[in-house]
Amino acid sequence: MDQRTTLIGVGHTITIAAGREDTGGAFALLDYELAPGFGSPVPLIHLREDEAAYVLEGRLLVRVGETERLVGPGEFVFLPRGIGHAQSNPGPDPARFLVLVIPAGFEQYFPDLEALLEAGAQLSAEIISPLLAHYGVRPLAET
Repeated sequence: MDQRTTLIGVGHTITIAAGREDTGGAFALLDYELAPGFGSPVPLIHLREDEAAYVLEGRLLVRVGETERLVGPGEFVFLPRGIGHAQSNPGPDPARFLVLVIPAGFEQYFPDLEALLEAGAQLSAEIISPLLAHYGVRPLAET
């Protein structure tokens, strides 16, 4: 698969470095960049996959369940399925991190969302929630 860059909202860039077709569905590898102050509006729960994040640059404030942790370059955090998680960039510089999604599949959410936005849909909970649900992801408040 050629690398595909998807822009979601202001300050959120995602490059799908490897997807389902590259790994036989075993995993996907995503390269994220978050602008200062950008992050998840609410914690999400993945029902189908585990995730792991490895910070390359900047710092992430990561919430897993009830625990919050500031993660910096060279640090790793595991985001298990079934437990709410969120991340934000509290620092003054962009944060860049890799996310491993096991098994693959959820990475398709980003091109699907991009296609909806390019077709004229507005970025809103009414657009995002059904698409997330299609990929087995729920906001923490709905579980």
